[in-house]
Amino acid sequence: MSVKYSACINMFSGLWVTILVLWLTLSHSLYEFDAIYDKKAQAVFTSSRDMFLQHKIMLDALKSFFHASSKVTSEEFEIFAKDLLKIKSAVAFTLTPSHELAYISDKTMATELQQLELVKDPKGELKASLANYTLAVVAIDEPNMPYLVYAVSHQRILARIEQEQGDQRILARIEQEQGVCITYQFEQSFEQSLLQNSSCNLKLASGLFSLFNYSDSQTLAIPEYQTRVSLQVQYQVPQKEVIELIVIILLIAALGIVLSFLLYFKSKNQQIVEQIKLDNRAKLAVLSSINHEIRTPINAILGYSRMLKKALSQPQELDKIVDKMAWSANLLYSVAENTLNYSKAEAGQLKLNLHSVNLHEYVGNIQDYYRAFSATSGKRLHIVVNESLPQFIELDGTKLFQLMTNIINNAFKYSTGSEVHCYMDLHLKANAKDHRPMLRVLIRDFGDGMSKEAQRALVDPFMHAANSPIAATSGMGLGLYTCNRLLEQIGGRFRLRSQKGKGTTVLLHFPCQLSAAKERLTLQYDQQKVLIIDDNLFNLEICRAMLEHYHFQTFSTDNTEQALKMLVKHLPQIVIVDYRLQEMNGLQLVRQMQQVLQNLVSDSPIEHHCRFFLLSANDCDDIPELASFPEVHFMQKPFSAEVFLSKLAVKE
Repeated sequence: MSVKYSACINMFSGLWVTILVLWLTLSHSLYEFDAIYDKKAQAVFTSSRDMFLQHKIMLDALKSFFHASSKVTSEEFEIFAKDLLKIKSAVAFTLTPSHELAYISDKTMATELQQLELVKDPKGELKASLANYTLAVVAIDEPNMPYLVYAVSHQRILARIEQEQGDQRILARIEQEQGVCITYQFEQSFEQSLLQNSSCNLKLASGLFSLFNYSDSQTLAIPEYQTRVSLQVQYQVPQKEVIELIVIILLIAALGIVLSFLLYFKSKNQQIVEQIKLDNRAKLAVLSSINHEIRTPINAILGYSRMLKKALSQPQELDKIVDKMAWSANLLYSVAENTLNYSKAEAGQLKLNLHSVNLHEYVGNIQDYYRAFSATSGKRLHIVVNESLPQFIELDGTKLFQLMTNIINNAFKYSTGSEVHCYMDLHLKANAKDHRPMLRVLIRDFGDGMSKEAQRALVDPFMHAANSPIAATSGMGLGLYTCNRLLEQIGGRFRLRSQKGKGTTVLLHFPCQLSAAKERLTLQYDQQKVLIIDDNLFNLEICRAMLEHYHFQTFSTDNTEQALKMLVKHLPQIVIVDYRLQEMNGLQLVRQMQQVLQNLVSDSPIEHHCRFFLLSANDCDDIPELASFPEVHFMQKPFSAEVFLSKLAVKE
C-alpha cells in the first residue's frame, strides 16, 4: 500500500473515531436531558392526579359526614370541614333549596362567595361557577340544604406554593425546580381559566438553545367537578449546561481533528523514514556488490603478482614491476575498502570483527607493503613497536590496516618530508569505567603541514583549501573522513594536529582485547588436506598457489555437487568455501557437508575433524545467517594466507 493511502486511512480512522465519540457524548447528554425532563414531567402529572384525587376524597368525606348524621349543625360542619381542609386551598359550603348560602367551612370567604353563579342545565342538574375557582356541586340528604359545593381556589393554591416549601402537591414541587413551566387550563361549564406558576413568566430561549426545549401535556377529566383540566409541562435546559455541552463537543472535535492530522503526518513520516532506510539498505547492497566485483580482480592481481615474482625473481626489472603491480593492487583494494566503509559509516552500520593477530608479523606485513613504494619515491617508513605490546592481540586487523595505510599513504603522497614515523603502544585507562584497552598508533610526517582549510576534511570529505596544491587531488578528504567516522562508531578516537612548516601528527586509539594465554599452531599444516570451493577459477588458482607455498595439500572445484564428492573421497581437514556460489550460498553448502561428515563418522570407527572457513567480499555483518554457524571461521577477500594461518592458531 502506498504512503499516501496508508496515511489517509489513518487520518480518516481518527476522524471516524472522533465522530463516534462526538455522537456518544451528544447522545449521552441528550439522554440525560430527556431523563431529567421525564422525571420532572412525571412528577407533575402524578402529583396533579394525586392533588385532584385528594380533593375528591375530601369531597366524599364531606358527603359521608352529612349522610352519617341525621342533622348537622353549622358549628359541627365548620369544625369538621376546617379540620379536613387544612390545606386552605379549598372551601366547602352548602346551599338551601332556594340556592342561598347556608353553612360555610371558612366564613372569611363569604364575601367572595357572593359572586357565585348558579344555573340549571337542560337536564335539571345544578351548575355553579365562580371566578378563579374550580367548583364541584353534589347532592346531599339534608332537607334544608340539598346541595354541597366544594370550591378550589386558584389564587390560594399559588399563594400556598409561595409560602410553604416541601408541599407535596405538584405546584409546590415544580416551583422549586428551575426551568419548569406548569400550566393548568380549567374548562368549566361557564368559563375557562388558566393557572400558571412563576417559571412560565421566563422568556423561552431562541436559536440554538431552543433545541433543548421540552414540552408535554395531559388532560384530566374530573366528573365530580363538571370540568376538564388540560395540564401542560414545559422544560428549558439551563443555558449554562447547554454551553458546557457545546464547549465539550467543540473541544472533542478540535482534539479529534488535531489527533487525526497528527496520525496522518506520523504515518506519512514513518513510512518516509522506512523508505529512507530501504533506500540506504539498497545503496549498501549496491556498494557491497560493486565492492565484491572490484575485489575479484584485486585478488587476481595480488595472486598473479606473487606467482610472477616467484617465477621471475632473477630479472631485477621485472621484480620491480611486479612490486609496483602489488602496490597498485593494494591501492585499488584500499579504495574499495574506503568506499564501503564510508557508506557504512554514513548509515551507522560499522562493527568490529575481532580476531587474533600476531602483531610482529602484522607490522612486518605493513613494512613490506611500503618497501616497494619507498624504493620508488625515496621516502621511508619507520615503525617502532613498544616492548610492552604482547605478540598476540585480538583486534579487527582489516580495519586497522585500512586506517594506518590511509594515514601513511597521505603522509607519503602529500608530505614534502623524506620520512614517516609510526609508533605503536598499548593505552590503558586505570580510572575509566570502560576498562577496554586501546592500541595507540601515532603517525607523524615532517613536511609542510596542513592548513586549517585542509583539516576540514575531517568533517567534510570533499572540501580542500582552494589554493592548496592538493585541492585537485582526489582521495585525501575521503580517507581522513572515513578514518574519523570509522573510529567514532567502533569506540575509538582520532586526533589530528598539524602546523605549517612542522608537519602533521595523527593519533589513533583503536579498540582491542588482550589475552593472558600465549598462542601456538596446534595443526602441523604440512600436507594438511584443504578443499577449496569457489565459482571463480582465478580465485581457485590463487588460493591453491598460496596454500601450496605453505605445503598444504589442496583440492579445488567450482561445482557444489563435485565438492560433496571430493569431501567424501579426500576427507580434508580444512574446507574453504566462497559465500557466493551459483547453485547455493556457501553456508548452505557447509551445512550439507557437515551432515555428510556426520553420517560418515557415525558409520565408521575413525574420527575425523574438519574446520570450515567462509570466504566473502562482504563483512561478516552483511551475512545475517552467519550467526547460526559459530563453528565457521569468517575471512574477507582478498584471501590472505597470513590471516588464514592466524585463524588456525589456538590458545595454549
